[in-house]
Amino acid sequence: MEQNLRLYAFLWGVPRERAKARAEEMLDLFELDALRLRKPWALSGGERRRFQVARELMHEMELLFLDEPTVGLDALTRGRILDYLARRARDGLAIVFTTHILHEADRLCQRVGVLQDGRLATIASPAELKRRHGGARTVEAEFDRPLSPEEMREVDRRLREKADTFAPLEQVDVRLVFRARNPEDLVAELARWAERAGVGIERIAVREATLEDAFVSLVGEGPGPEDQPTGTLT
Repeated sequence: MEQNLRLYAFLWGVPRERAKARAEEMLDLFELDALRLRKPWALSGGERRRFQVARELMHEMELLFLDEPTVGLDALTRGRILDYLARRARDGLAIVFTTHILHEADRLCQRVGVLQDGRLATIASPAELKRRHGGARTVEAEFDRPLSPEEMREVDRRLREKADTFAPLEQVDVRLVFRARNPEDLVAELARWAERAGVGIERIAVREATLEDAFVSLVGEGPGPEDQPTGTLT
């Protein structure tokens, strides 16, 4: 396999010493060092997948297309590869990266295009997609005691007055959960109410809208295999 990598680099005109160093880098990055003497056709499915991506990174290029390069890889290897691709992108490599793993697109891509029924539904930065299509964010507040029914009604009334959009309150023991598009304003209002009511707040957390939230909003529930997001890193 090592010789195959170096041969591939040679075909692209990579100098011998540079090809040798790059092969060592790829064998380490893709955790293929123990397999360096094995023939490519003797690799398992996951090993072959790693080898194929490693081979494409053996030479210098200005534009790289990768079609779901992390499929079948474990989380640690996937993270190392994504970090490596991000470094190459910062050095000037333009990467067109397709994936159905949405947090990968969020982590790696500067621009994300969503394909639906073979058509480009939208393209924007991950942050912009989440802002426009992510919907309400979830707030979870934990108090030092459960709220009474009267306190729940009072909190509900106050938050609804401040909310752009608001999902009904839900109380689970000492936790209060609600969803809104402007959670910062509502968290401040909740803190003011708790101080006046003498209720201690142990913790408040806001779950941001995710790229998956935006994707579902764009294409609807249950997208088929063809309705996958395409991340473009430039």
